Amino acid sequence: MCRLFGFRSAVPSRAHRSLTEAENSLAAQSTRHPDGWGIGWFVDDDAYVVKSANAAHACERFQKVSSALSSHTMVVHVRRATVGTVDHLNAHPFRFGRWLFAHNGTIFGFDRLEPWMDQFVDEGFGPQVLGDTDSEYLFYYLLSALADNGVDRSGRRPSDAATVGRVVRQAVLALDEEARRLGLHRPITNLLLTDGRLFVAHRAGMPLLLSTQKHFCAEYHHCPEPSKVCMLRRRPQDQLVNHLLVASEPIGEAENRWEELADGETVVLDEAFRLTRTAAPTGWEAPILPAAV
Repeated sequence: MCRLFGFRSAVPSRAHRSLTEAENSLAAQSTRHPDGWGIGWFVDDDAYVVKSANAAHACERFQKVSSALSSHTMVVHVRRATVGTVDHLNAHPFRFGRWLFAHNGTIFGFDRLEPWMDQFVDEGFGPQVLGDTDSEYLFYYLLSALADNGVDRSGRRPSDAATVGRVVRQAVLALDEEARRLGLHRPITNLLLTDGRLFVAHRAGMPLLLSTQKHFCAEYHHCPEPSKVCMLRRRPQDQLVNHLLVASEPIGEAENRWEELADGETVVLDEAFRLTRTAAPTGWEAPILPAAV
């Protein structure tokens, strides 16, 4: 499997500590997930991605890029390959227009599920699939579902965050149901999706955590964000936050207050920084990771 890290912040932020310096940084996690890395970020109206097939902890380029970037929104991924070759094309995040997507998991029996997914994937997305992973195909399966529900294909026009969260959730649950019907191991579908304004995270089968509050902030006295709600011991009752971190493992626990999502839970942060959490469906049981993976 892989490891995810992403954030959305009310002020431009650097991720260097979380990626390379903090306790259990993503670079440290990459010693167990060495099959490539990718960083996606936003500048004004455009999304950018840099990727490599190298292990992040041993890659000078990873150190250079992570130390240079500052953005309101980032998605970062270190890969341990299960489906698809070790190649920079198969590294996450994947990008289409303003959409960035990263996946931690596996669609087991993908060769049997792909024909079912084909009927929902817009044929215009076909030429965009450059690698050979289940994850990249899952991205275009989700984008097709969004487009079918009136969401802008490119993500350049602002989308309703609640609609995006609902559609992504329904599409992932439909995939899970089809795997059950075929008698396959159920898919592991932890994921992050963002257009730089809204941010969606979903947990299914692997740990996923979020943080909106801090124990301390080294930038407190210099931060231009006036509310400082991240320094409250508890998240405000109105669910308005000024930043959201999502990660597969806690990073920088001395600084960040982490809480684990329940399996089957979906988290949506809208453009106004209102956080919404949708619980697992009634009767949901977490997918079980096969012992051989």
